Amino acid sequence: MADEEQIFLQILRSYGPLGVFIVSALGNAIPYSTIPYLLFIVVYAGSLDNVLDQAYISFLGGLGAAVGKIVVYYFGRGLRLVMTEQQKNNMEVFVGLFKRSTFLAVFLFAALPLPDDILYIPLGATGYSLIRFFTALLLGKIIITGAAVFFGSTYSWLLEDAADTPWYITYPSLLAITLILTYIVAKIDWVKIAKGYKEKGVVRGTFILLIETYRAIISLLTIPYRLVRNRR
Repeated sequence: MADEEQIFLQILRSYGPLGVFIVSALGNAIPYSTIPYLLFIVVYAGSLDNVLDQAYISFLGGLGAAVGKIVVYYFGRGLRLVMTEQQKNNMEVFVGLFKRSTFLAVFLFAALPLPDDILYIPLGATGYSLIRFFTALLLGKIIITGAAVFFGSTYSWLLEDAADTPWYITYPSLLAITLILTYIVAKIDWVKIAKGYKEKGVVRGTFILLIETYRAIISLLTIPYRLVRNRR
């Protein structure tokens, strides 16, 4: 396990709900970070069996993630100071692609496992409204954090209460399933799906989502075959 992941786990163990806020903030404050902070939220949620606690953690995690992305936003603001005029114009043209639905774009990039910094840094560089940015961001991050909490708490309840499985089986299993789902989510072309919904409607967008999910699952199932073939 990487050093930063050990630090995140220690923060959660030491500070509980406050640790969720801190981990979410740190996991989102580094531009283009690959730290899977939601993985820690999922594992932590396995110990929650109260709906109010789950809602509280979803809010704290979402708030922490949104605060972290404010750092990314201001990182974009800082970049503008060293950009050439051509680079500034390029940024403005890129942001202009979302001109009619920038608020919705921020929300969707926050609520879905999309590479959101590719949008948030240009928004900071072009001076998009911080209030509107944070509002859309907070709503989206609460949703994706809530989904992680729901998954973690529901799976843990099924394994421990229904099947009476001890924790040393529950949490490694939860971790394995989370990694599998993370792989599938990472393989899906979410930009293509978002574009499908925006340009071709709900039906076509949903069809693209199903196709992309199918391709991601096939990619997962064929990993052993590809490993064996590459060794030959």
